[in-house]
Amino acid sequence: MAQRLGLSSKKVIIPIMILLIISCTIVVGYSVVEPGKARPDIVMIDLPANSGGEQMPAVQFLHDKHTESLKGKQDCSACHLKENNKFVFKYRRIKDGSAENDMAIYHNNCIACHLENKKTNSPSGPLAGDCRSCHNLKTRINSSWKQIDFNKSLHFRHESSVDIRSLNGKDELNCSVCHHKFDKNTNKTVYVKGEEESCLYCHKAKKTEEASSIQTASHAACVSCHQALKEQAKAAGPVECKSCHDNAEQKKIKTVKSIPRMKRNQPDTILLANWAKTPDINEKTLSKQLNPVAFDHKAHEAKAESCRSCHHDSLKPCGECHTETGSKDGGFVSIEQTMHNSKSQISCVGCHKAAQLDKNCAGCHAAIPDKPLSKDKCIACHSVDKKQLGAFPVSKEKRAEIARRELNIKMNISNKIPDEKIPEKVTISVISDKYEAVTFPHRKILQSLESKIKDNKIAGYFHNDKTTLCLSCHHNGPVSSEPPKCASCHGKTLNSSTDGRPALKGAYHGQCITCHQVMGIKEPAATDCAKCHKEKNK
Repeated sequence: MAQRLGLSSKKVIIPIMILLIISCTIVVGYSVVEPGKARPDIVMIDLPANSGGEQMPAVQFLHDKHTESLKGKQDCSACHLKENNKFVFKYRRIKDGSAENDMAIYHNNCIACHLENKKTNSPSGPLAGDCRSCHNLKTRINSSWKQIDFNKSLHFRHESSVDIRSLNGKDELNCSVCHHKFDKNTNKTVYVKGEEESCLYCHKAKKTEEASSIQTASHAACVSCHQALKEQAKAAGPVECKSCHDNAEQKKIKTVKSIPRMKRNQPDTILLANWAKTPDINEKTLSKQLNPVAFDHKAHEAKAESCRSCHHDSLKPCGECHTETGSKDGGFVSIEQTMHNSKSQISCVGCHKAAQLDKNCAGCHAAIPDKPLSKDKCIACHSVDKKQLGAFPVSKEKRAEIARRELNIKMNISNKIPDEKIPEKVTISVISDKYEAVTFPHRKILQSLESKIKDNKIAGYFHNDKTTLCLSCHHNGPVSSEPPKCASCHGKTLNSSTDGRPALKGAYHGQCITCHQVMGIKEPAATDCAKCHKEKNK
């Protein structure tokens, strides 16, 4: 919300100029100058320009500073009117009028309030004539405003609140209080059970023809509800800017760790194969399709902060917007592109790559070069045999069952090599010169890596071969429980390789030191050479 002063009449130019000259000579005692400080409650008041009028700078209004001064005296109604028993967060009006009319509302009411406070010797703001105290081009205070994330914890706290009742007062769930859809026929918002979605799907950063901005919608819904509960002496959320938008205050918000699954009729398992839903697939068409992917929706939902982590624009299945060749609804991003974009957090591949940065995973993945997708990598996900599908279209229930069966098989494969088949120690001596050979605790290292990822479902899915962890060090060797030595590929000198491979010494140090650094291993430290290398007796 913002306002700008516009002078539309020549009759007021001379008096205004006189007032401006006077105000320039006044020490601005009303200005809220706090050098070096930042606040989360800055509201820029900048009304649309008056046609043909001279413009004044926008006003930097400190919202919390004003509400604090009203505590114990007045509430939100001092500045905001109500419509349908809810506050409208415009100043002293329900709807915007002409720029000249709205400007008069601000000037008349703000100055009147300041004057009333001054008469009672209470803290007061600028009066008539102190124009530059408010309309000042120089920014006096920086903003520390931080967006608040309405995450699963906050959603659950609202959903489970006994004080927030459904609109009809009868439904067990209170989703209808916040969730609604726009009905074009009636030009009104209505609640449709089972079709609840994120507010951001309709309420964008800026106002549209059909919906207000997310800022306006959030304040109208959240702050009004909090204020109403407060008036009823019930447990209520904050009504001050800082309580939601200050970094320190956000950290104080209670987090519920054990959150039940959202009730939205979502499936536990999904078979990612949009083409399987169509009835007209023949054998030739089927042969050109990749194998379906078994997707554990329930497991991903538990890890995601909200549905929008994946369903970024609606709760429709990905394939409805992101088609095989791309469509307008999906921004002409094909289903293949949206699933395999390694740089996007809402892509499968991109999200998995981000998960590899975890310190328990980074030790192995940091040393693995980023290569284009290969046939072997495709099979890791596209593993469902198309013969299981049967007749087309494949029902929703059957697709879910096939996915569930495939996931159970993958997650129950043992990925642990028996201890007796793992060399306990490996002596690295092939390039020893000034230092003694290094005794590498091979079995201990492998067991440590296994223990760090034993409860990691992503690792459980992709590490279903017993030798997968071996490939973290033996990265380009054949898949085997007895991989070749490092010296098989890395020579003693750089001259022994013409394709960019490091020499043996560089390979050892690059592998070991990088692993210690990215996994945060403190003992032995990555730079403590003497812990591994003992100098030979002279």
